[in-house]
Amino acid sequence: MQFASWQIADWKKIIWTDEVAFNVGGSPGRVYVTRTAAEEFDQACLLPKFKKLETVHVWESFCGTQKGPLIFWDKKSMGKTINAQGYCKYIVPHLATFWNEISEETEDYVYIVQDGASAHTANYTKKVYTVKGLLNYVFPWSACSPDLNLIEGVWRLIKSRIHSRTPRPQTNDLMRQAIQEEWDNISIQDLELLLHSMPERVQAVLAANGGHTRF
Repeated sequence: MQFASWQIADWKKIIWTDEVAFNVGGSPGRVYVTRTAAEEFDQACLLPKFKKLETVHVWESFCGTQKGPLIFWDKKSMGKTINAQGYCKYIVPHLATFWNEISEETEDYVYIVQDGASAHTANYTKKVYTVKGLLNYVFPWSACSPDLNLIEGVWRLIKSRIHSRTPRPQTNDLMRQAIQEEWDNISIQDLELLLHSMPERVQAVLAANGGHTRF
């Protein structure tokens, strides 16, 4: 991908999209606890472990300061994984509607950013994109570069805010509720800060010759 082309983009006319998984009950990363020697096995100082963490999968998007629909991936009714057929059946219609709404509002071209997941790049998906008039508006994307997809910043905010909750959601229903609440709490200011960071992100990727950055 030619990263130089990103320098002239209007970041407010891009729909940033991604899927993400939230662990239910668990806690990401290492957790440190301040305690006395006598509190070693106190319940308040222990992090429960689960043989197998449940996960809640979500797809979301935003464009400028407008948030798209929040879609929870129900494994029982939609399938265990997000393949091309499921993606096109359950997610693409919402993406197409959002794209049309933003395009009409801006009266200009609106592009779509997505990662290189097989569900996004499959020939089946490309055919559906063509039918819905989206294929020519999928932004060129490198194989793996989350630092340039601003929706990743939204997910980090949501995960951080859920992680700070006491207690953390311990069931799928409670996690879904928490995700919805924190998504609703993502503010215009949150999105503007991410948009304003794009020039710096692009320069960082260029300086690293496409390698890792701090973002």
